[in-house]
Amino acid sequence: MYCMKKLFVIASALFLSIGNVSAQEDNNLFTHLSAGVGIGTTGVELQVAAPITDMFAVRAGYSFMPKFKYSKAIDLKNNDGTVPGAFISPEVELEGKLKMGDFKLMFDYYPFKSSSFHATAGFYVGSSTLVEVNNTKPFMKDGYKGNAGIELGDPTKGAEQRYTMFTDQNGDVKAEMKVNSFKPYLGVGFGRPVPKGRVGVQFDLGVQFWGKPEVWANMNYVDRTTGEVVTRYEKVKKNRIINEKKDYQDLKDALKTIEKIGVYPVLTLRINGRIF
Repeated sequence: MYCMKKLFVIASALFLSIGNVSAQEDNNLFTHLSAGVGIGTTGVELQVAAPITDMFAVRAGYSFMPKFKYSKAIDLKNNDGTVPGAFISPEVELEGKLKMGDFKLMFDYYPFKSSSFHATAGFYVGSSTLVEVNNTKPFMKDGYKGNAGIELGDPTKGAEQRYTMFTDQNGDVKAEMKVNSFKPYLGVGFGRPVPKGRVGVQFDLGVQFWGKPEVWANMNYVDRTTGEVVTRYEKVKKNRIINEKKDYQDLKDALKTIEKIGVYPVLTLRINGRIF
């Protein structure tokens, strides 16, 4: 929240300084400034905006998703009802948290003077982590903290089939869904960011191009090239999930689905107030 406020103040100061200088040189450039608040698929949004000319406007702001948590109990037993080394309790509670928050810079183009219809191009930039998943409490027995985890593979079919989401020294497993931190944006909409009156409404519809989503975790496995056991924080590979339990197959199917989602729909309704 502190970062969001800081970015908002910096952007406001930037537009004010540009407006003061440009207004002295050309009365048609940067002569107004507005502040807006919106809500949509990127969460809550704050922005400042200024007209460049009658046909162009620039907007800067910050959007964030309010904190949201989702919990699910997952059965960690292998298909034969056992657990390698018996170090995992039969069930563990996992909690997912949204982590979306981005700074944005947008340029609006108004092709018709008599209409508020506009096309928009710009970008969002912020955290690459969209969702973070943790167990709600340590679930490993003390002797296995930092050297055991959720077995996504099936070592009973051979050592090379070992594929474990490893714990840290507290007995916790962490996973993240990641996309690109830089997300280009294209869209259309209605309404002007700097209203002609004191208050106006703006509607935008577009897409973020955020790249192919990936799930990252601390993985332990036998490297099929070198034959060595390694532990790395890296992308979870869906083809190595061979545990036949439903929970694990559901995870494999989920990875297949999210990797196909390269864009994110952005729909925002915003109220703008003209400052001057």
